[in-house]
Formats: sequence, structure tokens, C-alpha cells
Amino acid sequence: MDLIRPAILAATATGTMLGLATSAQAAVPLSPVAYAAVNISPTTVHAGQSVKMTTTACGTRPAYANSPALTGAATLATNGYQASGTGTVSKNTLPGKYTVTVTCQSQTQAAAVGTLTVSAKKAVVHYRVVHVRYGHHLRVRSGPSLHHRVVGTLNWRNAHVHGSPTTHTKWVKVTADNGRTGWAYAYYLRAR
Repeated sequence: MDLIRPAILAATATGTMLGLATSAQAAVPLSPVAYAAVNISPTTVHAGQSVKMTTTACGTRPAYANSPALTGAATLATNGYQASGTGTVSKNTLPGKYTVTVTCQSQTQAAAVGTLTVSAKKAVVHYRVVHVRYGHHLRVRSGPSLHHRVVGTLNWRNAHVHGSPTTHTKWVKVTADNGRTGWAYAYYLRAR
């Protein structure tokens, strides 16, 4: 018996005895769940505005986007590669950051997560045009990318440009010299 006891104590100390794991080994912390992204455009909106949401998390299955900021669940239809659709921010939504979760059809757990920022409805930001050479203009486009058509310009001398806190990646929604609303690249604007 004296020869068996040290072997049992040694096996218990290392956590194995008869091929079974002790509770100390079974309590290995689990890694956090990694979610796919939900691309939201624009990322900052006012209450009552619509947003476009896309994700590749569901593959060929339709998806549903939910958020306390949205009026209800938004259905995201699939094109075989990604699911996309639009949702409307409730008119009663208070300014702040809101989580948007996407669940795939036939699933109960979230497959993708994104963030939507709701800003105050009457907010106006004053910008100054910077990094534009003497005699040149900053182009204002119909959408937040270089692929959208030019709808106006901002003069390099403009000291005051009225804009919105509505942003999409590195683009800011502004009012051009001709009075039309469009998008300008944020690198060329400084909030005052």
C-alpha cells in the first residue's frame, strides 16, 4: 500500500487519475466569440433616417438585423455571397451609439455585429477647407466615395462650410457652394 499511495498522490497532483480530468483542468476559460462585421452606411445618422446594412456572415442564407435604434427587424436579402438590406432609425431614438446584431435564417445566435451612431437632429458642424492648393476646389460628390458623380465644389478660401455630423468612413456630408448637399473627403475638412 505504501508504494501505491505516492503514485495516487502524484497522479492527483497532476490532475489525472484513471484517465479522467479534474475539475481544475475542466475549468479552462473559453475564448471570446468573434463575430463577423456588419457594414453600416452611413455610420452616423439622425433619427428617422435609413441605413444600408451588409454582411458576409450568413453566406447564402437571408439574415435579420436588429437594434434598439431601428424601428423593427430589417430583412437582409442574399445575393449568394452577402446579405444586404435597409433599416430605418426610429424617430424617437435618442442620440448615442447603438449595437446592430445580425442573425442568419435558422439561427438564434448573432452571426455579425456592428455599431450605428445616432446624432442630434438639429446638429450642424462648421468646417474649414484645408489641404487644398491656391486656386483649386474641393469636389463634393453625390455619395461617400470617388465612384459617385461630382455635384458641386467647395472653394479653397471658404472659411465656413456648414456640414452635418453624418459620416461614412472618411467622408462627411456637406453643403456645396451651389447649395447642393453631397459628400466631401474628411481629410480636406477641419471642424471649427
